[in-house]
Amino acid sequence: MGRSLVLLAVLFVCLAALPARAQGSAPDALFGLPLVVREGGWARYVNTSPDGPARFVIKLGGPGRHEGKRGRWVLLEIDVPATGRVGFDFLVEGERFSAKSVLLMRLRVPGRPPSDTPAPFNQPGADRQPHLLREGTETVAGKKLAVTEYSYAGGITAQWSPGVPVLGLVRVSGTQSFQLEAFGVGGDPWKGATAAGR
Repeated sequence: MGRSLVLLAVLFVCLAALPARAQGSAPDALFGLPLVVREGGWARYVNTSPDGPARFVIKLGGPGRHEGKRGRWVLLEIDVPATGRVGFDFLVEGERFSAKSVLLMRLRVPGRPPSDTPAPFNQPGADRQPHLLREGTETVAGKKLAVTEYSYAGGITAQWSPGVPVLGLVRVSGTQSFQLEAFGVGGDPWKGATAAGR
């Protein structure tokens, strides 16, 4: 299971965009972009690495509470060979997915009890603002979308669209890159994913 855990860690780091800064200061923020709240919404992404493509799904969950604060669950799922579907669930307060807005992270691994980590990214200096690069339109997963591109420290760029459920991410480029493969509301987000990505 060693390779699988490494792959899982890489995908998690991709999603969170938390590369260490050069002088050892606080990690960069999660993308800090607005959530696209659509009940039953999901988006499937593909990350290409030297070991081949890996897919993961981000879904919108229901409301939740932690220490008296209310939020909404954002669910990240990946099928890990020989392990099953592993999930990182983020309880997000407010309208943006940022380091300070994640109240709780829950790790779900088949056959093990869930493991909770309160405020996993809320460190001094963790929230940073993205820099707007450009706005335009792109055809993604067969649909024409309005897309805004932002840059972050560490050479990361992220494309965001209000037409993509949950995080709105279309493409992320940097040391670990991924792009939108499919999205929708309702149904099985894993349907149509190739066997290599499951």
